[in-house]
Amino acid sequence: MPPLVLVLLTRLADAWMLLRIGADQVALDVGQGFYLVEPVPAAPGYTDLVTNWDGQWYRTIAEQGYPTELPRYDGEVQQNPWAFFPALPALARLLMTLTGASFGLAASTVSLVASTVALVLLYRLLARHGGRYVALVTTTAISAAPAGAILQTSYTEGLSLLLVVLVLDALSRRRYGAVAVWVLLLALTRPVVLALVPVLLVHVWWRWRAEGPLPHRELLRLGGLVVLTGLSFGLWPLVAAVVTGEPNAYLLTQGAWVLTEERSWQTWLGQLLGVNGATLAADVAVVVLLVLAIVLQPAARAWTPELRAWAVSYGAFLLVTARPTPSITRYGLLLLVVWWPFPTLGARWHRAGQAAVLGGVLVVGLLLQHAWLESSFLLTMRRTAYP
Repeated sequence: MPPLVLVLLTRLADAWMLLRIGADQVALDVGQGFYLVEPVPAAPGYTDLVTNWDGQWYRTIAEQGYPTELPRYDGEVQQNPWAFFPALPALARLLMTLTGASFGLAASTVSLVASTVALVLLYRLLARHGGRYVALVTTTAISAAPAGAILQTSYTEGLSLLLVVLVLDALSRRRYGAVAVWVLLLALTRPVVLALVPVLLVHVWWRWRAEGPLPHRELLRLGGLVVLTGLSFGLWPLVAAVVTGEPNAYLLTQGAWVLTEERSWQTWLGQLLGVNGATLAADVAVVVLLVLAIVLQPAARAWTPELRAWAVSYGAFLLVTARPTPSITRYGLLLLVVWWPFPTLGARWHRAGQAAVLGGVLVVGLLLQHAWLESSFLLTMRRTAYP
């Protein structure tokens, strides 16, 4: 199967790059402001590399669970596992129990399998609407996106990718019971489920436009699904509140990750509206216009309405909620179709031309992935930033 082959080739290349660049990673200490749970030795092996940064917190959750009290120092809530959602560490823990594997290997396996299945399912979804070539080049572009290597680490992007694709696929098939299940699982994986609400509304509007007024019972089903999706955004904060006995436990924990005296969560939008936001405003405006141009172009009809709506809604969600950090590159993986902005380019070419486009996407993507690993995920002597 072509998409499966290309995805696995990309992941193999990522593994090689992780090991190659990781051999130069410097030792990291908890006291250096790196959001670490424990020190990391220089030149760690693969299973330690894939648990860099946030991966350490997921390992703590898989091995120790969540605390029943928020840790404090001088009255301030400290960084703790409640900032991280339970689906990935729970699946990793299950695999660890069944196989005896280490957390690094188990979590990497979960992410690798989930992201691979996600891209194959996305290929099938795209192929139904835009043809096999459009599907293949789009999924290849996503797999080879700059932060694509994160799809085999102990981060939630791989599992989130699978659940988002499952939601969008079920929507396109009008399997609303399945949508509800995937939405609830996504709400326990990553705090992005709110971005699906506009997608559901677009789906309803699209059906209304194609079929005319919908039956009352169908409107009730769809309305209930919209409400469920919106409310599920508060599912994990509710769990944190119940277990710790503190109503705002999740928000207090998130604030501990802001290393400023004000402890304010400054988002891209907040920076954009700030006093010194002129340069950032221009950058954000360019990105917003590009996303809109991509999803509104005539060729974008090769994608489903739900895929296009998701790209806009999720992009707006990141603008309003995410902080201006290097992590935005991996967050952006979930934009999906935006990673190949020319959906029909080469669709009518001969196979040699199509192969050249695919090869170009793969090569450029791998070069960008190497640069991203070296600049944002692995801390070597050549850089000082961190995700």
